[in-house]
Amino acid sequence: MMKVKTWQRILLCIFLIGLFADTPNLYASAFSMMPSYTEDNNGPNLMIASKNDYYLKPLKYASNPEMFMIVDLNQKKTEQFAAKSQDEYLPKFGAMALPAVTKPETKVPAKKQGAIAVTAPKRDQVIHTLKVMATGYTAGYESTGKHPSHPQYGITYSGVKVRRDKNTISTIAADPRVFPLGTILYIPDYGYAVVADVGSAIKGRKIDLYFDTTKQVYKEWGKKEVEVQVIKVGNGKCSEKLLNTLVKAIQTYKSVPASLLEEVI
Repeated sequence: MMKVKTWQRILLCIFLIGLFADTPNLYASAFSMMPSYTEDNNGPNLMIASKNDYYLKPLKYASNPEMFMIVDLNQKKTEQFAAKSQDEYLPKFGAMALPAVTKPETKVPAKKQGAIAVTAPKRDQVIHTLKVMATGYTAGYESTGKHPSHPQYGITYSGVKVRRDKNTISTIAADPRVFPLGTILYIPDYGYAVVADVGSAIKGRKIDLYFDTTKQVYKEWGKKEVEVQVIKVGNGKCSEKLLNTLVKAIQTYKSVPASLLEEVI
């Protein structure tokens, strides 16, 4: 047997001491050097490991060098985030998902049939009020017994032509003993009117309101009791001049001024 010389023993001891000198530190840091793996969309990525894993298992990587791929995890996440387009992080909407932008419709309330555009007389202008039975009529045969070919068709007893204008003034028929010709009235839902006609069937507290057609008579009025306001008592006469003056005044003031009533009658 070959004798081991003293210097060889000393050299072996130095080698063993150097080999096991870091063993406690190696086991103390075993948990801190456990292999770390990354996780992507498809699950854990076993091909990516940390440096600690490499140092802990050198033989593993020596036999499989392709597994040794040291990466900076933070840097990898940053690169993956930058690789995605900003559009991928926006909510996805289909073509029909967004509501159509339309201008809201402005609904204009329909005007009430027979609504008037004039203002009722002031309280101090009203001489008195009287409740009467008002009936609609026309210039046609059904109301007057006259056809359009008749020379007096559409001509009132006072000589003026019948007219209906809810925005200014209209002509009506009444009993002259109650409302003399030329009397100016305000009739709710009908407007301002001048007594310009009479009738054999119109006696006492009855008045006939003129309309252009029978359709308007039935649709806008018919027959009903109404309280009229007398703002001027007539002198038994009614002329086209009076009507034209009242029309211009109402067009301007939407009512009959008190000063005008003293002038025209």
